Amino acid sequence: MQAKLLPLVAALAASIPVPHAAASEVVGYYPGWKHASFPVSKVDASKLTMALYAFVDLCWDGKHGNPEPSVNDVAPCQEPLNGALAWRDEASDAANLRALAALKKQHPKFKVVLSIGGWDWSNRFSNVAASAPARANFIASSLKAMRRHGLDGVDLDWEYPGEAGVPCVAGEVCARPEDRQNFITWTRELRAAFDAAGKQDGKHYLLTIAAGANGNYVGDGAWVQELARSLDWINIMAYDYHMPWEKRTGHHSALFADAGDPVTADGFYASRSVQRYLAAGVAADKLVLGVPFYGYGWKGCAAGPQGDGQYQLCQGGVSDGINGGNSYGYWQLLKKGDGYKRYRNALARSPYMYSAAEQVWITYEDPTSLQEKARYIKQQGLRGAMFWELSADGEGQLLRTLSEAMER
Repeated sequence: MQAKLLPLVAALAASIPVPHAAASEVVGYYPGWKHASFPVSKVDASKLTMALYAFVDLCWDGKHGNPEPSVNDVAPCQEPLNGALAWRDEASDAANLRALAALKKQHPKFKVVLSIGGWDWSNRFSNVAASAPARANFIASSLKAMRRHGLDGVDLDWEYPGEAGVPCVAGEVCARPEDRQNFITWTRELRAAFDAAGKQDGKHYLLTIAAGANGNYVGDGAWVQELARSLDWINIMAYDYHMPWEKRTGHHSALFADAGDPVTADGFYASRSVQRYLAAGVAADKLVLGVPFYGYGWKGCAAGPQGDGQYQLCQGGVSDGINGGNSYGYWQLLKKGDGYKRYRNALARSPYMYSAAEQVWITYEDPTSLQEKARYIKQQGLRGAMFWELSADGEGQLLRTLSEAMER
């Protein structure tokens, strides 16, 4: 009797849904324009599950780039079709992608994905998303590039649907009220096309996005929940909560709230950003928490009552000049001398440093804060971690820490 029941029990057990275990993704951006100072040979693919190749642009009216004066990099498209991919430097980008794809031979879990857009190059997303022919051109162009270079998917870094981060020049359209719904339509079409192509190619083509961390992006949550249905996951850009153009110092990637921060009530910290998405109905294993491998500095900051410059009024931003001149790479911060004292905010779980002599205050991420975030990612059952960006890490200390913490 017992022997007869065994197959039935096995069948019943197999029919019970098993909760999906969140993967330990470690996703890092590789900035293609920095290949001379940080070649692909420096990428440690053993510590990564994915490299996001930043950035590829969208073609519109035969040109790409952003005419806004702070960017001003308009150039002809290689493939002059609305919605087609447009390359910063086609030969250089192709060489970088070949080198990245070659790393997959020794590291089969490593993926290479094209990241489209970014802060400077989000100005054509609204036009492409609103046009069925342009969306079709994008899909065809993306599949062509992925197959040509042996890539694994596309990441849409639209900053932001309905509200362009970089101001739009007169005569251009960079945002529409319909952007969110058009984004949903676009990702549905991409998912269908990628799945069909994947069946032909014997692989799964990934579709991810980089998403805003604040309440304005998530809104009431309904659109984000619908968008997520077509995505493999969402990379939450849980950084830049404070920026050096602000008058007062603040942690740019705090994990938890500190009531001492004047904007804590606005939910400008990473755990609150995650909870917004979870409350919207997005599954935890479709969320990847973004972390920064860079820091921001303020100058002219008084020491304040605690003598550490935290949350104090300053005279403006200061940096050592990477990321367009507005931030410090972690490798630069390691070189700061004895004049800089290092502190840790136990509530925010954030490191910071201050020089009383120079009156400079710096917010950044370090191995300890990354371990805290990895612990939070696992506690919440999230998919993993993403970071901006590989060249800011220098000797790879942050990547090693993050990778090891995600594997534990």
